[in-house]
Amino acid sequence: MMWSDRYYYLNIYKDESLGSYCDTKILREFLNSIPELQQKSKHEFDNVKPFPFTQLLLLNANSIDNWSGSDTNAKRTNLITIVCGKNEHVNFKELKRVFEQISSFIDWSLKTDDNEEFTEYD
Repeated sequence: MMWSDRYYYLNIYKDESLGSYCDTKILREFLNSIPELQQKSKHEFDNVKPFPFTQLLLLNANSIDNWSGSDTNAKRTNLITIVCGKNEHVNFKELKRVFEQISSFIDWSLKTDDNEEFTEYD
């Protein structure tokens, strides 16, 4: 598990085996429709200011715990990793609303980096 007093590390996926995929193009189109996010590259999104610091990677990974930023695929995504700000100036409910919008769209779960349901600040 990765811990930081400055950042949350979250994941969105269907199952821990990463055996379920979504269409990368459809996911990218959906993410581009979210006003708080902007596309940085084919597989990376970040926040639009003044929305709090957020980075998302669309991955085609072999493992939840062992991946790199180059584990991408133009057609299939099985893991979305999220790094976002964590401090007294960040309204996490605002962040979580966006992350849950994404997980709901593809019917996957929002989890902490240790594979637990994310409930902090509920």
